[in-house]
Amino acid sequence: MPVILDTDDIPQEFEKFWTVEQEKAFLKLVEEEKLSKEKTQTLIENYLYSEQEPMRDDILELLDGEKPTLLQRKTTGERILRRIIDFVETFINGISG
Repeated sequence: MPVILDTDDIPQEFEKFWTVEQEKAFLKLVEEEKLSKEKTQTLIENYLYSEQEPMRDDILELLDGEKPTLLQRKTTGERILRRIIDFVETFINGISG
């Protein structure tokens, strides 16, 4: 976090810091899992709105490029879902909770 001289600026500075960290974490998730940035953002927004975990097929639709084989679908879908839920819990629900 940056050096803050005026304690009244702490909430605004923390908000800026948290937004940057959230964006970095989102881009890391998308890059490491090879996901569509736009589709992933939409899925997260829908998840937040509906409060229901996305279906595995919806998760697998986020993948850019080669799709997993039938044998890999379950583990790949579960891994990506867990990472998305962890992201939401940390960066969205965690800050407001």
